Amino acid sequence: MLFWMTFTEAHPLHLSITNITYENGKLKISMKTFREDWEVAYFHYHGTLIDFSTEENRKNPWLSNYLEDRFSISRKKGEAPIGLIIDSILINDDSMQIEMRADLKGKPNSLYIYHALLTDIFPDQSNLVIFEFKESEIGMKFDIRKYDEEVELK
Repeated sequence: MLFWMTFTEAHPLHLSITNITYENGKLKISMKTFREDWEVAYFHYHGTLIDFSTEENRKNPWLSNYLEDRFSISRKKGEAPIGLIIDSILINDDSMQIEMRADLKGKPNSLYIYHALLTDIFPDQSNLVIFEFKESEIGMKFDIRKYDEEVELK
């Protein structure tokens, strides 16, 4: 228990920042989080330690499965999520940056964003999103009380 308390108090903020750009039918997503938060989440689910600073551990299927379960984009609420492709997972000091992309067929009128990343582990987790479309930006905050939002594409 002492280890768990020390491990979770490594930094005072539980935060992710996600930039989403929609242009010419393509979504580009860049998500920046704390690597330690992912390691705590892994420990929570598996009861074993993992170090995501090593590339081999970042290939663990749990990481992509958890991400897919806790972050998704679809055309409308209730529809199947758009398949996001993880291009890279990079480590820079204490941060972990995840780059993703997706191609959208047709011209959707809106996009539904579900972002509950790490809110099941940290009750104070905030997931900030900047959505860029047609030279405008929309800022959104997701947390334990709000985990989804629909963005109009007009």
